[in-house]
Amino acid sequence: MSSVPDVSVSLVNTNSRELLLACLDSLRGTEVEIVVLDNASEDGSAAAVRERFPHVRVIEQRHRAGFGANHNTVIRATTGRYVFVLNEDTTSEDWGFARMVAHLDANPRVAALAPRLVYPDGRPQASAWRFPSPAAAALGLLTLGRAGILQSGGSETRDVDWAMAAALLVRREALDEVGLFDEEFFIYSEETDLLRRLRNAGWRTQYFPQVTVVHHESQFSAGIPERRINEMWRGRHRYWEKHHSAVGGRVAALCTGGQYAARALLRAGDRDFAGRMRLHARDAMRVRGPGLRELAEDWNREHEDR
Repeated sequence: MSSVPDVSVSLVNTNSRELLLACLDSLRGTEVEIVVLDNASEDGSAAAVRERFPHVRVIEQRHRAGFGANHNTVIRATTGRYVFVLNEDTTSEDWGFARMVAHLDANPRVAALAPRLVYPDGRPQASAWRFPSPAAAALGLLTLGRAGILQSGGSETRDVDWAMAAALLVRREALDEVGLFDEEFFIYSEETDLLRRLRNAGWRTQYFPQVTVVHHESQFSAGIPERRINEMWRGRHRYWEKHHSAVGGRVAALCTGGQYAARALLRAGDRDFAGRMRLHARDAMRVRGPGLRELAEDWNREHEDR
């Protein structure tokens, strides 16, 4: 490997030791720089990585921070021409780094490349969408989110508005121009904001189905769905405030909330589904209650003398 690698892999982990080890095992043998930021885990993740993968650099953080802040720490600590922002709950039989790098080298205005995501059973996972503008929200209301919004899918490389950062290869040169993740987003919508800023600066994002990544979707927050939903919509409201007028943001919020309320009514017999949709509808219009940021802040206060 050269002194300046083509790709720096940025992995952030919070108490997901087995998933992280499986991801690193999947990455074994790839010619990339791998850095794991351990987000104050309590399950021995950092020690396990050092023992099993001595070539992997570990940043052992003693406080808990958000998605963007953690990946920014890794990005600042690495040198690769491209940064692969990667969830710890991912694996791949062929990461295709050489193919992705060759594509970006051949397309100098493409700032971000999003591989195809699938569930563990092989089903395709939605991973790229139109920006959540007022117009897109209105279209989502009219079609109940079934048409015109999703941009991932198919077998051809294509331009998209934004893609999920569970696996996203980003050009460092573009980050140097527009800045890193906005750390005011704790988790959710930070990649939407980053890719919007890149688009505004004349860069492109592409969906790249020639590489497939399995996304196991085992979220640290899975056991606290209301906090997760609150945090998700808090991020979306921040995105609307940054990139749209007050009126536009309100239109987007009302249309999006209306879509989820309609979905709850249509499946009122499914109490679990309808309950989730009502919670989404509420938060899309106005977030009420604490999210994951407060959970991390509480943990940090409890462990500040550690």
